[in-house]
Amino acid sequence: MTAYPARCPARNLNGRMCDKPAGQGTSHRGYGTCIWHRGGHRHVEEAWAMAQEIAAERDITPHEALLGLVRTASARAAWTDLIISQQLREHVADGGDPLKPPQELVPWLRQSREERKLAATTAKQAVDAGVMAALERRLDLEGELVASVLGGVLDALNLDHEQRVTALSTAQQLLLEAGSQAAA
Repeated sequence: MTAYPARCPARNLNGRMCDKPAGQGTSHRGYGTCIWHRGGHRHVEEAWAMAQEIAAERDITPHEALLGLVRTASARAAWTDLIISQQLREHVADGGDPLKPPQELVPWLRQSREERKLAATTAKQAVDAGVMAALERRLDLEGELVASVLGGVLDALNLDHEQRVTALSTAQQLLLEAGSQAAA
């Protein structure tokens, strides 16, 4: 199984998955949405070009590269906001008015706005490029694979109904715990 499906991750108006190859009619063949699902828009083409360049440098997939760009942009926005909150806290601790930030904070406020815009733009490019749909599809395929393997193992063990239900309940509980630990 490949890391990402090789067909367009978008859905048609009827709700079915697009049957076109990923990136068909675009410069990013094999990745993202086809020309019919916004894959040919300039900002999507630019996002994939940047992702493929980063992917080649870091030996990762273009999908991972785009998600990395989103994480980096979001982290920069958060870091800028941390600087602002620290300086504002110091300003208030020194007796300053919290509604009137010091003049040296104005460039940081401007930078925060710019970082947030960049993070939003990068995230939009990743979504438009089909990264989230492709990841969703990949997770669905991996879930189906896990369920299929688990079912096969339980079939091979010839468990009675009660034992099978207990085994499936235990597997479900362990997967939920692993998922909550990964999210934390």
